[in-house]
Amino acid sequence: MRCKTLINIIGKYNHYSILAAFNLKPEKIVFIRLEKDKESCENAIACIANKMPMVIMVEHVIKEQNTAAVSKILNMYDEKDTFFNLSGGSKLMGLLAFKATLGRMCNAIYIDNDNGKILSLKNDVEELCPIHVELTVEDIVYSTGAEIMKHSTELYDKKVYRELVEFMIKNYDMWKYTKRILRDTHIVKQSVMQPLFIEIITARLSYIQIKALERFFKELSEKQLITDYELYYDHIEFNIINKEAKAFIMCAGSWLEALTYRCIKEMKEVNDAVSGMFFVWDEEVDVHNELDVVAAIDSHLVCISCKDTEKYDVEDLNELEVYADHLGGRKVTKILVSTQSPERGEMTLQRADEMGIGIVVFDGDVASFKAKLHKLLI
Repeated sequence: MRCKTLINIIGKYNHYSILAAFNLKPEKIVFIRLEKDKESCENAIACIANKMPMVIMVEHVIKEQNTAAVSKILNMYDEKDTFFNLSGGSKLMGLLAFKATLGRMCNAIYIDNDNGKILSLKNDVEELCPIHVELTVEDIVYSTGAEIMKHSTELYDKKVYRELVEFMIKNYDMWKYTKRILRDTHIVKQSVMQPLFIEIITARLSYIQIKALERFFKELSEKQLITDYELYYDHIEFNIINKEAKAFIMCAGSWLEALTYRCIKEMKEVNDAVSGMFFVWDEEVDVHNELDVVAAIDSHLVCISCKDTEKYDVEDLNELEVYADHLGGRKVTKILVSTQSPERGEMTLQRADEMGIGIVVFDGDVASFKAKLHKLLI
């Protein structure tokens, strides 16, 4: 099967137009759009050019949505090795485009992403080819005009941090004591002059709390993440080896983000996963936004926010909703992961349900946690 020309209809979200290009590998791609979709078209072109720099891309702007306007453009490319993708743009444009292809030499196609197929609609509904290339997280994000500035994926993939998370989970009761202490600025003292030096005041801590700290810091010492560890009668002090380790150990929720990323990445259905993703939108270059875990499954996006606290509410749900809507397009899965039920209880849960956001609470059981995530993803 040779695809000389691929015709795509541009709309607000253009994941399926990009997916068709990556799989059919045309020599030329034609984009049909309305004037208002100029920026969306530019984003789709940039995304495709990033992976297919040699392909020729042409834009055609129509003033109104009607069959005559589409037919006029189709007349220029109507050959048997032309494929008209009906999956993009509005439903109305898809219907008009299908009408325009009737009786033509070109092939009308549809992206059946749920079943991993590109369908031909020329004679009947038939499989044209399977979808071999899925979109990555970067592809989907890039297609919306956003840009990934940095992420923590490489950090969480390191053996030492994967093993540290395993230790935290296996000793979860100990870790719950420890992480509460590490967040308490009245107990934990840090110096601007010595940013890697940590002092923990133990005078008011219970015997159980001190033992939990000792066990955790012994593990950190064995993994060579801290040095110069000393336990005194009223305080503990040590040095963390570098800023990377400090961010993981001292930042609230890093461990939960790392655990969620690992569980998501291990699922066979997941094509790509990124953690700690900082990104900017074109119109807000100076504003950095963050999603804790982002994955791609069958070329649709999964956006996850992690909260190691019960203090999350409608504002946090709204933030996740805005990010997912901007990056994910028509089909996006939204999940908030936490270690506790929301402080405001039923009201937050009801609002999450209305917004299509799944809430998953981790209680120390990794198998159960992973099963809950999998159910929401699939």
